Amino acid sequence: MEFNFSNRTVIVTGGTRGIGLAIVKLFEKYNANVIATGTDESQIIEFNKNRNGRHTTYKHLDFTSESSVNTFISGLKEHSKIDVLINNAGVNKINSIQDIEMKDWDWISNVNLRGPFQITREVSKKMQVQSYGRIVNISSIFGVVSKSMRASYSTTKWGLIGFTKAISLDLAKENILANAVSPGFVNTELTRKILGEKEIEELVETIPQKRLASPNEIAKTVIFLSSDHNTYITGQNIIVDGGFTIA
Repeated sequence: MEFNFSNRTVIVTGGTRGIGLAIVKLFEKYNANVIATGTDESQIIEFNKNRNGRHTTYKHLDFTSESSVNTFISGLKEHSKIDVLINNAGVNKINSIQDIEMKDWDWISNVNLRGPFQITREVSKKMQVQSYGRIVNISSIFGVVSKSMRASYSTTKWGLIGFTKAISLDLAKENILANAVSPGFVNTELTRKILGEKEIEELVETIPQKRLASPNEIAKTVIFLSSDHNTYITGQNIIVDGGFTIA
């Protein structure tokens, strides 16, 4: 099975590290024109300076700032079409329900759920005009099962799966397919920051495949769902977790 995204324009939010960066690199490999976003302006300047022939442009997008969101959406007008949208940007902070602060609840909700809604609402209008589109929302196994101290995160990731199912029904007749991908535990900077090395070692023992996923394993699933090889899968949540949620 070969992939070719030549003449396809792809948006990947949160594309500067981890799963998002792996997704960007794989789209680059298959010749896509990529618009990737991040929140660190100096990092974005550096990425754009060192493109080395890559068809990727990095843009600033901070879902906690309404002006940032509006600026990014306004900038999409210069693109005649958007073929693929990957809502990947996400944040997490663990805390028990009694100790969650409103500012953290709002921060996680804005980035993980409100942001994808805002971008999807605008991008789907372009997709509707061209009668073509692929949308992939990056959820989490914690949108399917949960764990203590994950109330904020699970709420948003559960919501993102529900959002995916709902928009897939709105958009199916326009040849726009919307799906979610729910990674398990992935070997990223965020995972190691949230869990720490000791908890990761213990966690690996509970995963049937006895290892964390690589970001590229998640990216490959996203690439398939975004490609023309996917012609009839929509409204689904694909869990990529090495068997964790069925063990």
